[in-house]
Amino acid sequence: MVKHDFELHQGQDFRIIYEVPSDSDMTLNGFQGVCKIRKRHDEAVIFELLPTIEDKRITFTLLGKESAKKQLISQNLVYDAFIYNDTNSIKVGIGKITLIPDISMHE
Repeated sequence: MVKHDFELHQGQDFRIIYEVPSDSDMTLNGFQGVCKIRKRHDEAVIFELLPTIEDKRITFTLLGKESAKKQLISQNLVYDAFIYNDTNSIKVGIGKITLIPDISMHE
């Protein structure tokens, strides 16, 4: 698991990428992914990122047009990311996200 904090500029495309080490035999074939951003871990989901899985890589994406739609008061958010299949669930990342409002990208 990787702990990493990010800045998310509202209205800008945002991606988080996790890769299986090249010397590992593991692949992500048969896995799905989920990554959610919330104000706190026990509160409602603000953003759910779209997963794209390749052989040894998963990319979670939030399109800028989605973040531009949200009128958020809090700028301090948290996220976690998992890969899972029928038999395993693996937390691949957690951290904090600082939302930077970009006033030109929303009403």
